[in-house]
Amino acid sequence: MFLRLKNNPGTTSRHAGARVPGGTEKSVHTVQPVLALQVGTDTDPGLRRKHVPNEDTLFVTHGTIPSVSSVPTPFALFVVADGMGGHAHGQEASRLAVDALTRPVCGFLSSQHRRPDAFLPGLIEGVRSANQEQRDNMGTTMTAALIIDTTAYVAHAGDSRCYLYRPSAGLSQITHDHSIVAALVDVNVIQPDDIYTHPMRNLIYRSLGEKATVEVDGSTAPLAAGDILLLCSDGLWEMVRDPQIAAILSESAPDPSRTAHTLIQAALAGGGEDNVSAVVVQVNHA
Repeated sequence: MFLRLKNNPGTTSRHAGARVPGGTEKSVHTVQPVLALQVGTDTDPGLRRKHVPNEDTLFVTHGTIPSVSSVPTPFALFVVADGMGGHAHGQEASRLAVDALTRPVCGFLSSQHRRPDAFLPGLIEGVRSANQEQRDNMGTTMTAALIIDTTAYVAHAGDSRCYLYRPSAGLSQITHDHSIVAALVDVNVIQPDDIYTHPMRNLIYRSLGEKATVEVDGSTAPLAAGDILLLCSDGLWEMVRDPQIAAILSESAPDPSRTAHTLIQAALAGGGEDNVSAVVVQVNHA
């Protein structure tokens, strides 16, 4: 795997001990590359909340998984956490959750005794650990994607989203929103388009910090060259509906940071009512 990170100056890209500065690129080469990942990120507090702290936190990191019998396997980890509006210290909540997730996940991946079938359970357990670190009056969503070889392992709680765009199949939502309106759509009480205008559209029933334990959704998605993985907070998808997201991703520039910036600008043009953040992972041939 070859990974190039391109982060915009406004991005909060966090990795304990190894911050990726804005406007820089990082590359990782291995002896037997499988996929090449190009990554761009962007975030904005939004128009309505531009004078208060941005409660979204983005995280991007990469490394290798040790092996006693073969070449070390590269991995990449991407996270979006959205400190919940109405909770005190939303910015601190999302940052604390990201830090709490990365410690057990990176520790798990560094072990020589873990098995490939434990990657998803390990990521889910990391999100549960992040929940346990939340303090009183704090809450946050969390969507995390761990890419190893040609598989994306996704763990999720809340209404931040992970999408997969594939040119031959279009845009698909990997995660399922843990929101009241999504539940109403599931039982055919409202139509999918009603989620953008329903009076309960901002209410979620699952998040980190709400209870001592949290149920975490887990899924896997096979990746191929040409795919684009998008992680975003609800400030993006509420302002930019799926057909427009698909159109922007279908015209993805060679620079994924430009794609991330275009998505953020579309959210601001759509109203910019909340903090808005995006991580764009472009999958290419190595």
